[in-house]
Amino acid sequence: MNTNRHLQDFIQQHGEWTAMSIKLSDDITTRVPAPDHRLKRLLQVCSDLAGKPLSECRVLDLACLEGHYAIEFARHGAEAVGIEGRETSVAKCNFVKEELGLTRASFVKDDVRNLTIAKYGMFDIVICSGLLYHLTAQDAWGLIESMHAVCKGMVVIDTFVSLDGPCTVEIDGVTRHGHVYAEHAEGESAAEKYRKLWASLDNNASFWFTEASLMNMLTRAGFSSTLDVMGPTMPANLRDRKTFVAMKREKVRVLTSDATDRHPSVEIDEGINPRFDPSQINRGKLFLTAKHLLPEGVKDTVRPALRALKKTFPPDATPEFQRRHK
Repeated sequence: MNTNRHLQDFIQQHGEWTAMSIKLSDDITTRVPAPDHRLKRLLQVCSDLAGKPLSECRVLDLACLEGHYAIEFARHGAEAVGIEGRETSVAKCNFVKEELGLTRASFVKDDVRNLTIAKYGMFDIVICSGLLYHLTAQDAWGLIESMHAVCKGMVVIDTFVSLDGPCTVEIDGVTRHGHVYAEHAEGESAAEKYRKLWASLDNNASFWFTEASLMNMLTRAGFSSTLDVMGPTMPANLRDRKTFVAMKREKVRVLTSDATDRHPSVEIDEGINPRFDPSQINRGKLFLTAKHLLPEGVKDTVRPALRALKKTFPPDATPEFQRRHK
């Protein structure tokens, strides 16, 4: 049976591909060809940061849907494992795997909340794309801890984030911020939820963390550093859709400054950061003239009063000011 006939027969039984246009041959794809900019970003950043060829990596794709990302990594020679909670999607993953003859790709029907080292082993790269914002707050934290456990290199998280964090939850004794997102209507049956391929498996609502809360949770889980991926660029460029890379490496000791080495990491504050260099403020002519003409001693006397009364200036942290006021 030729590839196109095989594909059409499969679609009749299992349904159309919902988003992932995967190339099966020169002229046959699983659906109408369309660019997947997120795939391009994830592939490039993983190749850049893996520290070795992708063909030497073991890659985990969580909640892989129809398997495009795992399949792409397998095409590059990686050992790729996809975990997906819905049988229909797993069948599509395996169909493409067989059509392309991918011997290093495997797909498992399972709930990502069951992720453990004992069950799946360790991975150089863990991909968590389009998943974290479909979980409850507690389940998301549990998954972050599990990803850290099975990771021996990096975790790539592509997720929506809450912009203002109107809701709070207590996780591991710490208050985290975000907002609640409706996944399913109250009273929907398990079968109805199961058929919604782009929603959560069972929870009626999920929790979208603020960027600050998510970064703080990744640090608390033990990741050594977290990177904000800005490119390859995404045409839509949504303000609330972000890609992060959490690295799992040895914590490096600072050898030239004991105070620096001993200083504990601090959590990122919630909300928009109000701090910036005063050179960014657009000053009027009167201010610029006074700054130019007044002696330093007079300016040093005036600044604290203006900061206290009008909060006109941010605190002066320049080395020269600190030197003069030791």
